[in-house]
Amino acid sequence: QARPLTRYLPIRKEDFDLRSHIETAGHNIETCYHVSLTEKTCRGFLIKMGGKIKTWKKRWFVFDRNKRTFTYYAGRLQD
Repeated sequence: QARPLTRYLPIRKEDFDLRSHIETAGHNIETCYHVSLTEKTCRGFLIKMGGKIKTWKKRWFVFDRNKRTFTYYAGRLQD
């Protein structure tokens, strides 16, 4: 069974390698076709609960260590 890609990242070093960190934790990124991962960013689809209307919604999430942001969009963004 795949391990969840959840982890607290308090590391603020500029040379921190997100991809290496996730792979060292035991995750095989090559099998996660729905996730795009680099040294500084992670992108992919997640499912979130809606605000007013409590239904599940598929959203494109982007975690960016350089910008220190975790954002989501209604559809996939082309990079």
